[in-house]
Amino acid sequence: MATSKNKIVYLVNNGDFRDTACRVGWPMQEKTLDLLQKALKKLGYNTKVLPKYDAKKKHGFITKQCEGVQVFSQIESDAPVIVVLNIWAYSHHVSGPLQTHRGPVLLLANFDGTWPGLVALLNHSATLDRLNVAHSRLWSETFSDDPIFMKKLKEWLDTGKVVHDLSHLTDAEKLNLPASAEQFGKKLAEDILRNRRIMGQFDPGCMGMLNAVMDPAKLGAVGLPIEYLNQSDLLAEMNLVSDEEAQKHLDWLVKKGTWFDWGTNKFTDLVYDQVLSQMKMYSSAVRMVARYGLSAIGIPYQYGLVRCCPASDLVEGMLNNSDRPPVRDPETKKIIRDGQPIVHFNEGDMGAGIPQLLLYEIYSRKKMPPETTLHDVRWGRDFEGKFLWVFLISGGAPPAHFGGWKNTKVYRQPPMYFPLGGGTCSGVSKPGVITWARAYEAGGKLGMDCGLGEVVEVPKEELQDRLNKTTPQWPIANVHIPGYDRDQLMASHMSNHIVIGYGDVLAELIATCRSLGISTRVAGDVRSRFKK
Repeated sequence: MATSKNKIVYLVNNGDFRDTACRVGWPMQEKTLDLLQKALKKLGYNTKVLPKYDAKKKHGFITKQCEGVQVFSQIESDAPVIVVLNIWAYSHHVSGPLQTHRGPVLLLANFDGTWPGLVALLNHSATLDRLNVAHSRLWSETFSDDPIFMKKLKEWLDTGKVVHDLSHLTDAEKLNLPASAEQFGKKLAEDILRNRRIMGQFDPGCMGMLNAVMDPAKLGAVGLPIEYLNQSDLLAEMNLVSDEEAQKHLDWLVKKGTWFDWGTNKFTDLVYDQVLSQMKMYSSAVRMVARYGLSAIGIPYQYGLVRCCPASDLVEGMLNNSDRPPVRDPETKKIIRDGQPIVHFNEGDMGAGIPQLLLYEIYSRKKMPPETTLHDVRWGRDFEGKFLWVFLISGGAPPAHFGGWKNTKVYRQPPMYFPLGGGTCSGVSKPGVITWARAYEAGGKLGMDCGLGEVVEVPKEELQDRLNKTTPQWPIANVHIPGYDRDQLMASHMSNHIVIGYGDVLAELIATCRSLGISTRVAGDVRSRFKK
């Protein structure tokens, strides 16, 4: 890369679609820009920040793809670009322009839980991998005071790329699985390929997560054909659910011991009408699962539904739980999937839907708790000698993961993201061994990363501090994954999302993926268990 005498580094502020989130996150962005500019200056490089601060909007973020296109029209096609991420940002705002940009690209985030900047980095990277756009990743807490960061930044400036140690990953083809697991995976894969599992996906592409949108040809080839659904049809179905039916669902939750943070101001509090609307969405989703014969369903909610009805999050947690209010098929009058979870992938993320479905199938066959969820990889730090991730998500986590409905709290979703409100399905995930996974599409192939971890119980003070440093209304899991700590995960994880389920079924998951022809990698120390 040329020196700063004839070359500058462009710093691009990509942001949220919602100006409310951008305004709140702008001070953090300014702080990071300052730290990054000082680091680059220390290495002899000048910078140009785009877009400029907008006094009317009170932030300087890109908020639409058309704005991203306009920004990149001001950048030489071979210039070095750093996309600076400190809040949740929609990757498609910049991924289109980056597909034709010839210069080196670096995705950079601060490692901070306040706003989901590191989550955005993982999403952007997975999206660019999905689109076959070469790029590098980098993260830090202190920037110029971080010698490892400075070394990696210099590497990118000198060579146009950052090479991370990926020795924590092992190709599953090199692993030796127990014969019983191999047989299990072969039988399950044969059943999936013969009988198929239809994946119902509403309006894909939610919140710029193009990594959540996968080639239907590749999914169909592994027995997972897609049923594309429209969220306007979900709204139409909600209008057919009576107030009486919705009230019965709410009464069921209250009788089970669910705690609601009721208020009176619909603009800031959780109110009755919001939850009643969610109960209608729950019935509607279950009915649509039966109507289309779906094996899994994913409601994106954002963009569209956020302007039309309260949040889908409480609904998602209900669907993913075995113990949930009964819903009858209007035609047959039979209870739909009685006593079973209905696999729901939050934000319509197909890369979560695939491992959630496979884990559900494996757990069910092994008579283990079948509930699964995805989480954001939100943040993490050391605790008592272990790196504990904060896995956190706005919705989808089932009460079974918290120990049941009696341990479930329903808060109003933050108005900044959810102007029409609606309740969360929140709780603290119980301690125990988990199998985790993530499906993705990269290099024209389907892939799966997976491993083992444990949810750790932490003291109340530590728990509250972790919630305060992220989003306290949302469900949390404090997770240790041996050999998949901060730098290992940030270097290679193929999404902002990670799927978890309770119980060790890793060998069966690997065997199933291998039998389906899904390229699989095992991450962390657990890979040594299966070494040939």
